[in-house]
Amino acid sequence: MSNTPIPSRFFEILDIENILGSHMKDSVEILVNAWVRAMRITLNVLTEMRRQLHKQNFGAFNSFKHDYFMVIATQSIKKLVACGSSMCSWQQNSQDDPSTQSCAARESTKHTTQMILNLVMMYRALNYAMPELLALFSGRTEQIVLAEFRGLIDRSSSTVLQLFMELNNLIKSQRLVMVDIGVHHITRHITEYMRVLFEKKSTIYQMLDSKPNAFGELVMGLVSSLESMLEMNSRSLVLQGQKQVFLLNNLHFMIEQVKRCIDSGLILGESCLVQREDQLDQLITAYIEASWDPVISSFEKRTQVAIILWPHQLFDKFNSSFERIYSVQKTWKVTNPNVRLKLREAIIQKLIPVYQMQMGNQSEKKQMSARYSVEQLESQLLEMFEG
Repeated sequence: MSNTPIPSRFFEILDIENILGSHMKDSVEILVNAWVRAMRITLNVLTEMRRQLHKQNFGAFNSFKHDYFMVIATQSIKKLVACGSSMCSWQQNSQDDPSTQSCAARESTKHTTQMILNLVMMYRALNYAMPELLALFSGRTEQIVLAEFRGLIDRSSSTVLQLFMELNNLIKSQRLVMVDIGVHHITRHITEYMRVLFEKKSTIYQMLDSKPNAFGELVMGLVSSLESMLEMNSRSLVLQGQKQVFLLNNLHFMIEQVKRCIDSGLILGESCLVQREDQLDQLITAYIEASWDPVISSFEKRTQVAIILWPHQLFDKFNSSFERIYSVQKTWKVTNPNVRLKLREAIIQKLIPVYQMQMGNQSEKKQMSARYSVEQLESQLLEMFEG
């Protein structure tokens, strides 16, 4: 029979501050991983401690074994919960750090998205292990420990909601560096983040008290914030049609990524996805109006000057306008092949019938004024947006 109720190694293993303290200078993700590991260690050690206490005979100490274990176990859980709560506070307060404020908005956005995922991971681990941990306690002590756990659960859930609000504001305030009109890396980052949220939706749903539509509202908040930010930044694009193609690339990419998520239609609503598909069609129409209506207007005889122009002068006006737009836009990159095809077809449907009609209105001799045949014109348009 041992004279020591519990071997000292148990206390060394249960030194939670030491386990977490060695990671305090690391990233939040590493710190949360350390906390999850500490929780698992705590559960294993307390389970083994209770087994050894029940197994061994400590003589006069036997009547105190239960209370002895309850005190040690309760203090260990309180330390674990306190460390988890401090991480919630640290993550909230980290945004007030001057070094965070001075970093680029892009890095702030990535930082906030990572913090949310870290808290979701912590909540999931706690929710998973809580029944096993509670099984170690009984009576009033169990209620005390349960209250500790519920406090941490409420704290992490509240912090996640605050971080989502902050993330929406960060996204809306982004000022993009517009290198080209393709899919921006911010769009890729936010949509990839949405995909990860869908993967963790069951845990987030629990964090939102299982409220109907709550998860969908969070995702729709991110979608709306991204749309608002893209629209705002597109205003800096000044070339004809540039704004519309930029929005087409980015919004289509976002929609396609969201649609690939499991149950996205059920969670967000089919009408939401249909509405955004309609938005893409509206952008294509707006692009045609901005870029190609001015080209077609070369053939319109709305003024006395236009009426008296010779056929070759009308074709010269068309050629000049067409070549100016085509030379600029043919190297623009439309990422998705389906959108690229829809854009090409929209241009052809708008331009070719008018061109054919104008060619038909001229005699064969006067048609020689046209620089392009209908086939040549269509062939060139089918080469657009390859980048």
